[in-house]
Amino acid sequence: MPLSHEQIVEISRIQSIIRNLEKIKRESKDDFQTTRVSMDLDKYNKKMMEISPEGIPDNMESTVANSKALKDNDPNIKHKMISQFPIMKITPNSHDREINQIGTLANVMDVEFMALLGDTHIKFDFSHQSERDTLFKHMENLRRNMKVLMETIEEFAAAEKQEFREQLGRMKNKQSRIFISEAFDVFKKTREFLEAVNKDLREGSSVIMNLDDPVKFNPRFEKASLLEGKTIPAALNDFLTFTKEAMEIINLPNMKI
Repeated sequence: MPLSHEQIVEISRIQSIIRNLEKIKRESKDDFQTTRVSMDLDKYNKKMMEISPEGIPDNMESTVANSKALKDNDPNIKHKMISQFPIMKITPNSHDREINQIGTLANVMDVEFMALLGDTHIKFDFSHQSERDTLFKHMENLRRNMKVLMETIEEFAAAEKQEFREQLGRMKNKQSRIFISEAFDVFKKTREFLEAVNKDLREGSSVIMNLDDPVKFNPRFEKASLLEGKTIPAALNDFLTFTKEAMEIINLPNMKI
């Protein structure tokens, strides 16, 4: 049975938690910690089964090559950050791999990375707060446009009259081009912001007031887990790597919209 959009986001979050726990278990030399992590792994695996009892659902594409390279710790894999996230359909009847891949990247950035920039985690100076807030608005707009595209894809799949299908097909193609272009723009703006922040930090500028605080997400309000426990500079660097890899993946031809 296909997953809903909300379930896709949730299963992606749980997968990230499981990967982190498995890494801790492999590297831990503390018996108590290993036992506790094993209990947590059982808990999250059960949650995964509750969401998708039959395993990988039919609106989640498995990137076999990337998964194998990650498993073998292949040093030649190009996008190490992004390769850990399986490509998921943005909606059950979405069969365009490029759209699904970009939708996956947008969802991952929204859930796992944008939360990092909030005031509860990083206290930016005034000018960077303003730039950060602009990024949030761009992300919100991208999220809204992806929802419109998802609705059009499902309407196209359900349409029976040929004339209506042709009309929806044209609309779907136009919205897809807009979505790809806008996603690239959001990743580009975010990358530029992170590059500027990292540059300021290297030069000793006090653009972040709580630089020494570890990243800690509140599971009651936030679904992010990938950057949990990292230092703020390390988390920002991971975020920057993610945006760079995403921009390399997104193919942006010269399109007329």
